[in-house]
Amino acid sequence: MIDLEKFEKDPYGALNVKKFINATCHWTMFGGTLLPEVSVRSMMAASQYSVDMLELQRAAGKIIAQYTHSEDGFIVSGCAAAMMVGTAAFLTGDDKAKMEQLPTITGTKTKCISKRFSRSKNANGQEYVDHSYALAVQSVGVTFKEVGHNDIVTREEYERAFNENTALVYWIGYSPRGDIDIKEVIDIAHDHGTPVLIDASNSLPPRENLHRFIDLGADLVCYSGGKGLQGPQGAGIIAGNADIIRSVRMQSAPNHGIGRVCKVSKEEIVAQISSLVWWAEQDEEDRMTEHHRKTLMLADMLKNISRVNVSIADYDISQRPYPTVHFSVEKEHNVNGEFLIRELHDGDPAIAVMKHQSDENTIRIDVRLLENEQIESISNRLHQIVKNSLQHA
Repeated sequence: MIDLEKFEKDPYGALNVKKFINATCHWTMFGGTLLPEVSVRSMMAASQYSVDMLELQRAAGKIIAQYTHSEDGFIVSGCAAAMMVGTAAFLTGDDKAKMEQLPTITGTKTKCISKRFSRSKNANGQEYVDHSYALAVQSVGVTFKEVGHNDIVTREEYERAFNENTALVYWIGYSPRGDIDIKEVIDIAHDHGTPVLIDASNSLPPRENLHRFIDLGADLVCYSGGKGLQGPQGAGIIAGNADIIRSVRMQSAPNHGIGRVCKVSKEEIVAQISSLVWWAEQDEEDRMTEHHRKTLMLADMLKNISRVNVSIADYDISQRPYPTVHFSVEKEHNVNGEFLIRELHDGDPAIAVMKHQSDENTIRIDVRLLENEQIESISNRLHQIVKNSLQHA
């Protein structure tokens, strides 16, 4: 039996669920980011009244349009949901008969151009396409025409991919060096009469990316609400062309359609708008300065540990301004990244960190949104883990 008085004060403790210091910044696995106080208060206030949800979504759309430079916007249950119902809108327009056919729609274009997806193997060694987040796009009935190799796409290959059955282009909101520029992606698509959906889930900061893709001409941009914007983890933002957003609205809650599964509550909508305004109105330089201060603070603490390597990466592999600490124990001591991740995860306090993309001995630690006391806890735990490991080596 749950004691509601205790549950109200400490719900995770009452459920016997372990709390984490989330040094992944905002991974979904660990609950996204923490809501700012203004969003918590807004959510509580919203919970005390009933409203017309269509009117609330229209009002939210106006705020989204203001900050994204789009014509309209809509809030759904995360970025994947935004991509799903956004793709549906491209396929159906305002045609209710087509909406009712999804995901087995006929009589319309259903090809989607995208970058080549990675390949994985199942337990039997069989290779399969790992669509990852793009499964949301595929779920409404499109099939992908993949272009590129090793994350690089040439202009020539991209142009050759278009044909009379191309419904849309699905593109990630960043380009590695040597890749076709996003502006080119959009312009070439429009030359072929094809709209572009940008997956900008994890593109914030910088603040410029709130409107950059719309400014470049993208027809629809999808954002995670619970990552950079620090809104509710279960919310996402669609911004774009008014006609497409109208189609999104027609087939999303409270209406019936494939997007009804993407329903969000009035509390989430209000909290998401609150977080959007709070985040967008902050001084960008001050925010980045604070991110670097916290990152440097942890790095300086960890450098006091003997036989370790500590460095700071100001940008991630996609050249986004996400400063992280890279930490490893000297190779001859056989303490790899997987061991460090497990020890931090299973310890007290429990700490979530990230593996390195290419070095199995290194972990990545993102403390941008943590408090100083939490950063000290990470340092203390790593000191103890390394000390114990070297004693038993």
